[in-house]
Amino acid sequence: MDRLFDINLTKANGWTDGQEWAECNPAQELESIYKRIFSDSSEDNPTYRLDPGDNFFIGAHPNTVRDWTPRTLPWNFDVNKGRDGNPLSFYFGLQAGSRDIDTNLENHSPWIQNVSGDLIILSVDYHRFFGVKLKDSDPFIKLASDNRGGEVHGAILSNAGLIDTQGYAMFDWILRKLTFINTIFKVLDIPIGSRNVSTQDFDITGTGDIGMVIRAGHSNMEVIGGTITNDNHQFSETETLYYGLELEQGGKAIVREVHTSGFSGNGFRFDCEVDAKNLSSTRDGAGLEFFELAEARDCMVSWTRQLSGDSFAYYLHKGGVLNNCGCNLEEVGGLGVIVIGPNATVTINGGDYRAHLPLPFLSAQGPCTVILNNVTLNGVLYYETVELLEGESWRGEKATVTMDPIPVYANKTLYLPFMHIPQLNDAIAVQGTERPFQSVIILPSGARVLPTVNGSVRYMPAEAWLHLDPGETAIDYFRYSTETLIYMHQFTIHPSPEVGAKVVQPEGFSGSGWSKSGANYYSNGTSNPLTANYAFEEGEVYQISLKLVEKVSGSVTPKIGSAVGQYSHNIEGTEVWLIRAPANATQIQITASGYKGNVQNIYVRKLLRSETPAVPTLSANVSGSTVDLDWRIIPARRLRDTFTADVHIQNQEMAMNVQDGYRKSSSEGLSFLFENVSVQNRRNGITLKGAESFEVDGMDFKGGYTGQYDTWQVAIVGDLYGPFVKNQQLCNITADLYLDSNYGNYNSQFGNSDIIVINSSNWDEDSFLYSAHIYNLDGKNGSDSITDLKKRTEMTYSRLEGACKITRTHKHGCVTLANNEYIQGYGTREVFSVSDSAAYFEIWNCVVDGVRCVSVPQMNAQKKDASYHFEGRGLLGGHHNSITVLKTYPTLDDLNRAVMTDMEFEVSSDGGSSWSPLAVPNVGLPGVVGCFKRSLSFTSGTHKIRCRCLNGALKGTWSNTISITV
Repeated sequence: MDRLFDINLTKANGWTDGQEWAECNPAQELESIYKRIFSDSSEDNPTYRLDPGDNFFIGAHPNTVRDWTPRTLPWNFDVNKGRDGNPLSFYFGLQAGSRDIDTNLENHSPWIQNVSGDLIILSVDYHRFFGVKLKDSDPFIKLASDNRGGEVHGAILSNAGLIDTQGYAMFDWILRKLTFINTIFKVLDIPIGSRNVSTQDFDITGTGDIGMVIRAGHSNMEVIGGTITNDNHQFSETETLYYGLELEQGGKAIVREVHTSGFSGNGFRFDCEVDAKNLSSTRDGAGLEFFELAEARDCMVSWTRQLSGDSFAYYLHKGGVLNNCGCNLEEVGGLGVIVIGPNATVTINGGDYRAHLPLPFLSAQGPCTVILNNVTLNGVLYYETVELLEGESWRGEKATVTMDPIPVYANKTLYLPFMHIPQLNDAIAVQGTERPFQSVIILPSGARVLPTVNGSVRYMPAEAWLHLDPGETAIDYFRYSTETLIYMHQFTIHPSPEVGAKVVQPEGFSGSGWSKSGANYYSNGTSNPLTANYAFEEGEVYQISLKLVEKVSGSVTPKIGSAVGQYSHNIEGTEVWLIRAPANATQIQITASGYKGNVQNIYVRKLLRSETPAVPTLSANVSGSTVDLDWRIIPARRLRDTFTADVHIQNQEMAMNVQDGYRKSSSEGLSFLFENVSVQNRRNGITLKGAESFEVDGMDFKGGYTGQYDTWQVAIVGDLYGPFVKNQQLCNITADLYLDSNYGNYNSQFGNSDIIVINSSNWDEDSFLYSAHIYNLDGKNGSDSITDLKKRTEMTYSRLEGACKITRTHKHGCVTLANNEYIQGYGTREVFSVSDSAAYFEIWNCVVDGVRCVSVPQMNAQKKDASYHFEGRGLLGGHHNSITVLKTYPTLDDLNRAVMTDMEFEVSSDGGSSWSPLAVPNVGLPGVVGCFKRSLSFTSGTHKIRCRCLNGALKGTWSNTISITV
């Protein structure tokens, strides 16, 4: 039976089946008539008036066409009367004749509009829909169960979705002649486990994530004949790559005659085998990527535009065949025209490929073979077989390969010398990035390179090589191109020298409530631990690191015997702990608290410590019941041991003139040593214009200067525009400028004032030759920053408070921050401020406002509240990829390193007859955090206090004993 419905009719003339337009029903009554039952049927077991093959015509008379909104929603289609070959069908369009309907989409026919919420809820099989026009609405269909035999033919959707599957699988569906305009979300998201869905003849335009995706576990899928045009990929707003057509893992699919354009990510991404024919990608971030064996014919990629990640025309991870394909690429960056995965064989038959120099034609991600049969590249015909190793590239000939003689260690960024890679100075692309000197490039290994125009790079291992054990090495590489040639530069990666081999293998854990796949452990929500056995050495410190992946809820914490890690880990990514093994510990646990997600890369290693711990010197001041402890620990090396001071000033207040504590303009070539000096109410504390060596060991700077040039105030600066300080060690400094933040305004009265400024050349070799070392700094209240760093710097055991940008790096500057504490002031905009892509930060065991620095996303998400001027800002400025949080113990220069892992304090209230532990915050593992000062509250009486350093299992000599009276 055909049942007819008029969208303009408000009431029927009595009861009718509505088989003719003259006696039809109102469209608003569609669901109630769909569900009509015979009068003699029971409510518990109704007999519906529907029969297989029944049709529903919903239309308007050609003379009364208007857009409309159904008011009786949702329409629940849940009557199981559709059959294979006899589905229930719904036609939308114009009334034709006495009882027919015209669903031609080119007609001036009614639109359904402004539907908010559910329109059709479909919970039964074999329902078909024709001629739908829907705009400014929520999806046309919502599935309420797995569904079979559904069809949609001839639909136009403007700012409206077609199907909200809710994750229910689709079987034997047909989707034909679909037009999407003004789309802002995925037009099709076919759920996991779907089968035999045919999508043909579609035209899609819109902005953002508007592509099509077929989820994993699919079979017998086909996508044929359509275009997906993205008018605005929105990458600048979302920083997310969107794909045109994506097929996840599943059975072999057929994809033909599909064109994508304008996506930030790939035009096509295939995680399953695909019979691909006549696919076209234009102005997408990358072209076609095949994760299984590829089979492609007559495909074309034109004008890729790399926004993030890797750009290419064709990427064949497991090999395959390209028949009569081609490309037109005008960019010089990208991985290459054709990228080949490890151990793959690719056969390229015919085709015409055009690409600008020096973009590689072939780029190998591992050892591979490429067979070229009648292949034209820029007008040159090739018949040959090319064998490539990992990282190699080919464009008529292989690129030049250079192995760097300087080793890389897994726990430290390598800062290459000036013009170390001469050709890099002329690079127009590095690893496919066309703005190489303004970019941080993430390599396939996960490591990063930060190139500079000075023929140098910083190679940042990040977490890529944490797995290496002593005796193991790895090779990493990056590719760069000049206008005419392609080069590959390789590095040999060595394990961290600070830790030993893994004492427990990553796959050696087990636990109730955990499933295991190799070294990956999954829990669906457990508080049971993962456990492994090992005879730990009493007193030794062990480093435990692990990674949380796809974390949903809960947290984990490692435990050796009875010793529990100092903090839990509950965010995505890697965390690291140092735990001292107690006596008789034979087991390590990864304890869980309601954890749901994956745990990977569990590395347990002994920290290698052999030096006798340093001996502290302790002092204290008492005010009421508050005791201010202050101690000093001599670094492993001091400049005075190498350089004899030409100028040695000690134990005095410096007041050279009204603006300067000490200034020397003709300081080049001299060695300076300042010990236990002080400066008050001066614009500058110590100002030099270069030096052979510059050491400060004890300085107290109190600001408060106003007057001439008070915009520029600084406690310590050793150089300006050159000559520069060659060796610089600044230790045991207390400095307070007493200034408010400049709030980013350098034109304010005190707009450009800092505690310590480390200058260097912006272009010459000087900045590559020299470094600076800051140790035990207690710095407060600069206007612009506390430390402004323009050359390589390490800063350890320091406390920095206030300023607009607490620590800054510029140009050739970079900094390793270890065991520091940061406190934001009202006007602090950011804590870690990177001004140039190569001016990197390495962070180890630091805290900001009492919160441990765990990852870049976590630090960016640590937002300031309304009590701060820069409400809503995180801890980071720009260039987030230039910042790494170290996940293994760092190697520090001896000028910055205290010979200790941690400390312990004791107190005696009986004149030293007996001692008990004194709880001093942030001095235990994973290391002393902040400057060597603590304020404690004591009860009245006379107390003796002492402390000592520990270095792994080694215990140092006790410090001097101080006596205090409260």
